[in-house]
Amino acid sequence: MATMIIRAAVLRPQHIEGDPSLSEAIRGLASGAGLVQRLEGRPLRFRRAREAERPAGGLAPEPRDAAFWRALQTRRGATITAERDAPDPYLLSRTATPTAWNSPEDAEAHDGL
Repeated sequence: MATMIIRAAVLRPQHIEGDPSLSEAIRGLASGAGLVQRLEGRPLRFRRAREAERPAGGLAPEPRDAAFWRALQTRRGATITAERDAPDPYLLSRTATPTAWNSPEDAEAHDGL
C-alpha cells in the first residue's frame, strides 16, 4: 500500500510514495479524465484539472468528495494511506471466460474466427 503526504489543494503524483505505478497512472491521465483513489480507506473521485487551471497538472476532487478532501487539508504535512481503488472482485470474476470453454477442441474450433 502506498502513502501520500498531504501537501497541496490538489493531488499530485509526486505526493504518492511507495507505489510508482499509481504515480504513473496519475501522470498519464488526460485532461478531464477521472480516477478513483482510496485515501485513508475511503474512495474519492478525482478529475484531472485542465492545464489552464492548474499548470502543474494535479487532480482535483469531484464535488461530492470535496468536503472530505477539504477535511484532509487540515492535516497538511501528514502521511496518509493511498491506493488506487480496485475493481469489485466479484464483477471482475464474472468477466472471465468459463473454464469449460478452455479446451483444446474449442481452441481449434474458434481460433482464427
